[in-house]
Amino acid sequence: MALKTRSLNPATGKPLIKSLKAGKNRSWESYSEGFTHGFVLEFENQDDLDFYLTKEPVHIQFSKDAGPLIEDSCVIDIKDGVLFGSPAKRPLSQGEYQGSCHCGGISWTAKLSTAEHVLCHCSTCQKLGGGPYSCNQIIPKDDLKIVSGTPNVYTYIGASGKSVRCYFCGTCTSHIYHHQDVMPDKIIVRTLLLDGGPQMPATGEIFGEGRLSWVRELQDNLGQ
Repeated sequence: MALKTRSLNPATGKPLIKSLKAGKNRSWESYSEGFTHGFVLEFENQDDLDFYLTKEPVHIQFSKDAGPLIEDSCVIDIKDGVLFGSPAKRPLSQGEYQGSCHCGGISWTAKLSTAEHVLCHCSTCQKLGGGPYSCNQIIPKDDLKIVSGTPNVYTYIGASGKSVRCYFCGTCTSHIYHHQDVMPDKIIVRTLLLDGGPQMPATGEIFGEGRLSWVRELQDNLGQ
């Protein structure tokens, strides 16, 4: 119960939790699914709730300490009076970016150590994307999470002689990421599809031998 007074908004110094109620289950109905206690926390807005869940140090430490004592839990978030509509978006952590395909049918998050593009000039990227190069970054496989939708998969044999699986939207064909057998713990994510992608700088390139002759010339001419 001390969370109500100890979990504070760092900007205002005021408690993040507007009200907190707690109690043991007293229902004679058989719908509790084995849960014995309930807690109801009220927050002023979604930002306060997001901060409490992801960054507030007192709550984070409480969760670590209480975790071993809790056999199971069920959590739901509601907004008073709102019975329909989409759920709140999960807040992004540092270095995490939201991505989406052209039609919006698939969305995902990806963690980048640096916000930058590596340009790939290989013939496969040119064929699949219909452009002179693709914008990518190699990241750990677990750092990409599909939030909604289910990608289709196209498999081909890469330059290594091993399989490469290309994950894309089956409706609009936006390419999300590639997974190569030669790098089982890594994926190649399409960085231009991430929010903020157009503002990221290009800091490197691979398969330079496949670079179309006019790419650099066009860049130089347009810059004049």
